[in-house]
Amino acid sequence: MSNIISSAFDGLQVNDMANAQAVSELLENYGLRWSVEKQPLYLKGDIETPYHAIVRTDTQQVFQTCKDSYVPYQNSELAELLIRISQQGGYKIHSGGEFNGGAKVYLQLESGNMITDIGENRSKVKGFISGINGHDGTCTLKWGSVNFTICCKNTFALAGRTLQNSAKHTNSMLRKVDSYLRDIGVIIQQEQNLFDTYLKFAEEPAARKSIAKIVRAVTDVDITMDKSEAEEKFSTYQLNRTNELMESIATEMNSKGQTMWGLFSGVTHYTSHVMPVQKRDNARMESKYTGTGRRIDNDVMQLIMQDMKLN
Repeated sequence: MSNIISSAFDGLQVNDMANAQAVSELLENYGLRWSVEKQPLYLKGDIETPYHAIVRTDTQQVFQTCKDSYVPYQNSELAELLIRISQQGGYKIHSGGEFNGGAKVYLQLESGNMITDIGENRSKVKGFISGINGHDGTCTLKWGSVNFTICCKNTFALAGRTLQNSAKHTNSMLRKVDSYLRDIGVIIQQEQNLFDTYLKFAEEPAARKSIAKIVRAVTDVDITMDKSEAEEKFSTYQLNRTNELMESIATEMNSKGQTMWGLFSGVTHYTSHVMPVQKRDNARMESKYTGTGRRIDNDVMQLIMQDMKLN
């Protein structure tokens, strides 16, 4: 493990032994104490191919095939990244886990920063730092600021330009991580920018045209149409999803105010609790971290920021 950690942070003065213990405990706590290996693929007759398999070494599960240029990023490296952020930024370990047998993994830190009394229901928004990685080729290494709304405990509202930092699985990945850790102040500023954006959302009334624009972005349905026209143009599935989204928006806006904050909270409520997901363990959380839920949250955040001329 020390070799993995050392290679991930080459050029930094890392206390390998101290961090190795912390890494081991973190991985053990969240079921991530395993590694992946890039194994060459052969045709019959031991004919070598230009492809490799990414294999979970403890279960022999094959996550993907790739070319030689692909560089795995180990769970221990992700843990070391989050531990170094916690050490330099004063964050606490919050959560972690895996999806699809380890095809995707995540770790999250909790910040001491928060917004209190936002919106009409005076809710709290806390700061979190997330790191995610995909061993199956569907997700690059990503890390950055997100938020967790305490009044909605199951919501991981990955917002703004969430997970603002990323690195592809190539030889340059470790250098990019190394460079980032030299300027940890960037992540603190990202978190502050995110909080500032939420406060501006809470001060901006949500016009009907903004609501219609957001709904159309999520479901493709134009809610300004009359009922008969909409039923003719859109499928029953689309209309049902639109009704569910509108119910979430109405609920959150009644609670948090008729503002862009209430509107955005309605969308994250929909993606967190209502939107259909695949029937498998942790499917909804996977959607929020790396899938459709995360994409919708991000897209809506960007649309609201565009309407308010914040980007």
